[in-house]
Amino acid sequence: MTILNYFYGFFILLIYQPDPWITYNENENFLISYKLERCNDVKNGFDFNVYLIKLTNKTSKTLVVDFVLGDPINPRQREEDKVIVILGKRESKEGTCWGDDNLSMTHSSNMTQKKSILKEFNLSDINFVEIK
Repeated sequence: MTILNYFYGFFILLIYQPDPWITYNENENFLISYKLERCNDVKNGFDFNVYLIKLTNKTSKTLVVDFVLGDPINPRQREEDKVIVILGKRESKEGTCWGDDNLSMTHSSNMTQKKSILKEFNLSDINFVEIK
C-alpha cells in the first residue's frame, strides 16, 4: 500500500505544475505576462537569460496591441524597441528563445565570467486597438 501512495504522490507532483507566467498588465481586453527563461543554444554558441512575453486576447474581436520594450523613463528608447502584435479572437502568442517574434527581451548573458548588468522587465506605452 505504501508503494501505491508514493506513486500517487509522484503522479500528483508531475501533473500539478504551477503556471510560470507572471502577470504584468491585465484589463478586460488583453493580458500581458512574462517569464524568465534560460536560452542555451550550444550549437550556435549563445547562452542568455531571456524574458519571454505572452500576449492573450480575452475578447471575441481582433486586437492590435503595441508597446515599447523597456523602461518608460529611459530617454534612450529606440524606435526598434516598439513591438506591434495582431491577436485574433481569444488568441495567445508567446515569445521564444530565438526572438524572431519580438516577444522576448534579454535579461543577462551567461557567456562571460564577468557579471552582466541585469535588466529588469519593463514595458511602456502599452496600447491596443480593436479591429472589427
